[in-house]
Amino acid sequence: MRIEKEIIDVGLSITKSGLVKGTWGNISKCYEKTMWITPSGIPYEELTEDAIAVIDLENELQIGGRLKASSEMPLHLMIYKAFPQFKAIVHTHSIYASAFAVIGQEVPCYTEDQAQIIGGNIPLAQYALPGTNQLALNTVEALKGGVYAALLEKHGMVAVGRSLREAMTVAEIAEKSAQLATIVRGMNSNTEPISLKEIDEMRKIYLESYSKTIRE
Repeated sequence: MRIEKEIIDVGLSITKSGLVKGTWGNISKCYEKTMWITPSGIPYEELTEDAIAVIDLENELQIGGRLKASSEMPLHLMIYKAFPQFKAIVHTHSIYASAFAVIGQEVPCYTEDQAQIIGGNIPLAQYALPGTNQLALNTVEALKGGVYAALLEKHGMVAVGRSLREAMTVAEIAEKSAQLATIVRGMNSNTEPISLKEIDEMRKIYLESYSKTIRE
């Protein structure tokens, strides 16, 4: 499948699943020294393959696509350069994850799917204006713990992966985890999050075996 078509399919999926509204959020995929990223201000339902912006990662210049790359291009570029293992990014504004981002709190890890697929608590990247290098730097710092998702304070959430399929799965699990954490807290429960030792054990299982079915 062409990369442009793959990005459009993911865009339709995040719209259908409610992870974004309108034209918010953005999606990218990296291959070798090139990045493909959604353009600014176009509804996902109206995207065509020739609208996807193509960026040379080395000089950070647009080399293809008839529309201008997303204003969050610095965020994507900096993540790819800091973490070469990541090949895809899905940035969403889903309701529950955004709520945690608004109050400036990370999402605790209560379930095995969050432990395995995300790698633990979803950390918070400190606030910076959208589209800025500072936001990109803050997000890279938040991802340094080895997790595959980070909240952007007062903004939204970014999911990363070794493939678009994996990044999309991370985005879905992150929103589900934020919703679950909201419910658990609303029950006035004293339930403790999963221990770091157990998170490490489950994460290892995911990375070494289960993830092979969703990372391609």
